[in-house]
Amino acid sequence: MTQLHATTLSLEEKRTLLRDGILILKNAIPPKVVKRAKALISENPTKIVWGDNPTINGLYNDSILGELLDDVMGPHTRPINAQVAVVMPGYGDAVSRARLRDGKAPKALGGHVDGGWAGLCPQKVSEIEATGVSLHSWGADGDPRSMGPAGGAPLWQDEARTLAIGSYTVLAGACLNDQVQPGKGQFGVHIGAHEAVEAFFRMQRDRGGPLGGSGPEWPRLQPGPNDTAMAGVMPPEMVNAYPDRKFKMDGWPWPELTPALLAEGDGFIALHSLPHTATANLSEDPRMNVLFRIRRGRPENPHEGNPVIGWGVSDHPDRALSGAFLDYPDSYDPYQVSIDKLCDHWSEWQGMTEVVAERNAVY
Repeated sequence: MTQLHATTLSLEEKRTLLRDGILILKNAIPPKVVKRAKALISENPTKIVWGDNPTINGLYNDSILGELLDDVMGPHTRPINAQVAVVMPGYGDAVSRARLRDGKAPKALGGHVDGGWAGLCPQKVSEIEATGVSLHSWGADGDPRSMGPAGGAPLWQDEARTLAIGSYTVLAGACLNDQVQPGKGQFGVHIGAHEAVEAFFRMQRDRGGPLGGSGPEWPRLQPGPNDTAMAGVMPPEMVNAYPDRKFKMDGWPWPELTPALLAEGDGFIALHSLPHTATANLSEDPRMNVLFRIRRGRPENPHEGNPVIGWGVSDHPDRALSGAFLDYPDSYDPYQVSIDKLCDHWSEWQGMTEVVAERNAVY
């Protein structure tokens, strides 16, 4: 019988999570739970978002993930949705499903932080510049209800346009097949960069905001090939502050990224602020992960548990998953709370207090 990971983290695991922003949890999912989910997903591997499906959600609710996060993070709404991330052989990711040219890995990959209006802008760079609007400020007076072409996050989280990026606390992942050898479409991260991202958000706040794209030092759009404009690209000032930690291993062509090398039944937890990306699947087997976006419960939030938010898949849980605005009492400003948490991510982790204090004492 498989010995599952404990429902708490050891002191050393907490120190690793603090340092890296990600932690792999060996044997987090019971084999029978993995088997059921794997069989179901194999029937429809191109389906990305699954609704309230107990077989898929069981990877979280019937594993150690929920109880472990109750302990190290705190109380939270359990997921009712999931993102199924299957990268087929010869493809670059699980969402756009772009086939690799000649089966070769792309030369460079850029990680991202979830929650921003992202993807190909409907206007060309030349069209934007002809109006006198800069790529940096494009969308500054745009409709907050506009949903991004990639991922479906709102252009602005709030009608006052103080926050241009949604957030959650942790991305929890469940691995359904062998991903131990590099090149199997692993979840890749800029390891340890979560602190640089948090520092960048604090800088934006301290300079008057807004936070996210169009805010200080973060152009909303960056130029792409053939006069295209792309949204959701991490800004150079943030990227240049990432720690220089290279990962070198045969079969892994992207040293700037660290792969999550997972066995079937393993899980992982990664902070929202840790830049991440899918990587190309250079193997002959599909890469099969399921992802849950989890936010620490906020007791003052009247919509905690409201199913319209899409708990488990949404990267903008202050709004409905559809992008619709929700009603909040005057006594609770969800957007200001989210700004505060983006600027102090460990404040949402009740079980990390001691190791954070330990680190701060050194500095």
